Amino acid sequence: MNQKEYESQIQALQHQVETLQKTNLDLVSHNLQLSQQINAYYDVRRRIQMLKELVIRHKELIRHADLRDDAELMALIETRLESELQHENPDFGLKELAELIGTTQTRLIDLFRRSPIHKTVDDYLDYLRLLRSMYYIQNQPAWGIAACAQQAGFTVIRTFNRKFQDALGMTPHEFRQILEAGRENLK
Repeated sequence: MNQKEYESQIQALQHQVETLQKTNLDLVSHNLQLSQQINAYYDVRRRIQMLKELVIRHKELIRHADLRDDAELMALIETRLESELQHENPDFGLKELAELIGTTQTRLIDLFRRSPIHKTVDDYLDYLRLLRSMYYIQNQPAWGIAACAQQAGFTVIRTFNRKFQDALGMTPHEFRQILEAGRENLK
């Protein structure tokens, strides 16, 4: 092999080495891009998974929003009923109360079962209706007892009279007479 052929082969080999080095750099660059894409892909998948878990937790929180503590839930009930006077509607009961405050009927049943005063939602609503009927008896002297009871949410006057008697130890009529006697004494 002569010198010229030898130099030609060296040049060809150097060209091949340069081509391989360039190809190698291209492959390394391509691998880095793929690696970044894979990292981005897994990052997106992790984020999607985290969002799915957050959505599931949020759904669970919404489903179990009735897990507030008893005092907070009772305060919410009292506030909503005082401001909206829904209990004056005779058809207002457990289902409607649960919808009004955004909880489940089961949660309300459990809440009142643990209550030291009112053992059922109906007991509590009757209590509020009795208070409201007392307000009407006192502040609406022109109304009859039956009208006061109906306005407060009682549909059966007999039931109203019995519950009033049990709660106050006197009939609604006797309560009104005491109020009228007190007004007379103030004059």
